[in-house]
Amino acid sequence: MASLDSHPAQLLPRTSRLSKLSVTMGDDGLMRLSGRIGAASCVRDEMKNPIVLDGKDPAVRLLVEHHHRKAAHGNTETVVNEMRQDYHLLSLRSTVRNIAYNCLFCRIRRAKQFQPVTGDLPEARLGHHKRPFSFTGLDYFGPVQVSVGRRREKRYVALYTCLVVRAVHLEVVDSLSTDSAIMSLRRFIARRGTPSELWSDNGTAFVGASRELRRLYDDATPQFAATQKINWRFIPPSAPFMGGSWERLVKSVKAALKVTLTERAPTDEVLRTLLAEAEALVNSRPLTHVSVDPQSEESLTPMHFLLGSSSGRPIPTTSTETDLLSRSSWRKAVRLSEYFWRRWLKEYLPTLTPRRGRGEVPQMAVGDLVLIADGNTPRGSWPRGRVTAVFPGPDGVIRVADVHTAGGTLRRPLRKLVKLPL
Repeated sequence: MASLDSHPAQLLPRTSRLSKLSVTMGDDGLMRLSGRIGAASCVRDEMKNPIVLDGKDPAVRLLVEHHHRKAAHGNTETVVNEMRQDYHLLSLRSTVRNIAYNCLFCRIRRAKQFQPVTGDLPEARLGHHKRPFSFTGLDYFGPVQVSVGRRREKRYVALYTCLVVRAVHLEVVDSLSTDSAIMSLRRFIARRGTPSELWSDNGTAFVGASRELRRLYDDATPQFAATQKINWRFIPPSAPFMGGSWERLVKSVKAALKVTLTERAPTDEVLRTLLAEAEALVNSRPLTHVSVDPQSEESLTPMHFLLGSSSGRPIPTTSTETDLLSRSSWRKAVRLSEYFWRRWLKEYLPTLTPRRGRGEVPQMAVGDLVLIADGNTPRGSWPRGRVTAVFPGPDGVIRVADVHTAGGTLRRPLRKLVKLPL
């Protein structure tokens, strides 16, 4: 290396970016920094007198990009430390950050899933002054081990919930087949009436049951001819948060079963009994604030809409409620129903008004490239695809999209999609 006795920086104008550096020109024609660690032993000359480079130069940016990839797309400090071994870059950190920001691999790795603003509640959640279970949500949980003689078998539990008054109805299901789902639904209809809308996820048994019921309706089968057709609606696949109405009650029923289920594998009869008790416990939970004032009315519960009170006993009446004191049973029932629905509108409905989180309005269009998020696999193995259709909600915000992948077209909520930069 040539001697570094001259200091050209002393001849540079004050506005130069090199004016505050002690630099010299070597015999190789490269400008080097005249450092202060010349006495250090076992250190390469390139580190003692590194080459001075401008981070804005295109060739230098390619060099930084090479080190960025060499560091396995590491963080800024890792790349800065590697560059300092041989070079002195002007605006080093800002250059490294800019390279990382524009790196396609890093942009894909940093890209976040959409978080659309919380949508409005569907009409099925707000259908007041109608028979309980007119709008119903359905879900399965289990399996539960039962004892049948000396062997053990699996049973599942079908949870039906009224989307309006939040009551539950539990049915034991022997298997996850379509036939079992239809028989469970027939038992539910026999006890609670035919729902006008039935909501569920995209379980195989549910999709098959929906197909079978549509076929029965089309054939005008006598068993269903006198009933109202069920509008079976499905939430998008891989979107359990859209079925929170029944997912939360599954947790409540499981908590109730933990209290009552003491046997590891009860008999079928014991299981049905425990499920009936768990159903009563969940239906007795308060929907509104529980007041400590002894003069206040008891909190509204789903049982009020099913049996007339939280415990099944008639509610105490006042002298002004003449309809409830009347001898006409039908007038009592109508007055009592109107009384509870009026409380539902005043006490429970306002609790559904707040919208959690601010969210965002996703910018998604047909033709966009996306990743489909899967929490069970590493990010690098998430499938990629192109958006073929979008489905905006009543408020115009897109929350569901169809994505064409190598394995076919998948329908996914936007919360499971990551938009890829072009």
